[in-house]
Amino acid sequence: MAKADKPSYQVLAGELDDILAELQQSDLDVDVAVKKYERGLELIKELEKYLSTAENRVTELKAKFSE
Repeated sequence: MAKADKPSYQVLAGELDDILAELQQSDLDVDVAVKKYERGLELIKELEKYLSTAENRVTELKAKFSE
């Protein structure tokens, strides 16, 4: 996926919130729940990448402007 096509942090976090709400339903089929759980883990990994990138960028900016 090209960088321009990459969903925003807010979109990914919203999808994760939706999955969490669905997983709390007691009538959710087990197979569906497993697929949603897997997708949730993928989203968490992507969100962690976003946060790591943002943290690195802030560190770079701080170093640049403290010179």
